[in-house]
Amino acid sequence: MVAEEIFSGPSGQWLRSSGVMVWRRAYPGRMDQAASARKLPAYLLADTGRGEDAEWIAAELVSNALLYTRSGERGGWFGIEVMLGERAQIAVRDLGGRGVPRVSPEQAGGQLREHGRGLLGVSRLARAMGFSGSPDLGHTVWAQLDIRTEPQRPAS
Repeated sequence: MVAEEIFSGPSGQWLRSSGVMVWRRAYPGRMDQAASARKLPAYLLADTGRGEDAEWIAAELVSNALLYTRSGERGGWFGIEVMLGERAQIAVRDLGGRGVPRVSPEQAGGQLREHGRGLLGVSRLARAMGFSGSPDLGHTVWAQLDIRTEPQRPAS
C-alpha cells in the first residue's frame, strides 16, 4: 500500500477526524534557518503526495520574509504554520516593513526575471493564496494546496 492510499483511506479519515491539524514553529530571522523551515511542511505533508510542492512554497515564502521584511533584520524572526484538513495550507508570518506582498505579472515574450517570480510560481501551484496584515504589524502570507489532485510544478 502506498502512502497516498493510506492517507486517503480509513487511516486518513481517522487522522482528520478531529478537524484541522495545525503545526507552528518560529525561527530566528536568518537565512541559515530557511532550509529547516522549508523542510517542516515537506515532512508534515509527505503522505499527501504534496510534500515537495509544500517545500517549494515554503522556500519562496520564507525567502520573501527574510529578504523583504524586518524578519531578516537583526533580532528578527519569522514563523511557519502548516494546516491539514480537507486541503493543506502553508503560511509564513513575517514582521512587515517594506510594502505588501504582491504577485508580479509575467514579462512579455515569456522572458524570465531574476527576482520577483516567487509569488507568481506559488500562485500557479496553489489552489488559492493570499495574505493578511500590514507593513506596520507584519504579514501572514498563505497558500492552499488541494491534496486530492496530482502536483504540478511551476516553470522555473
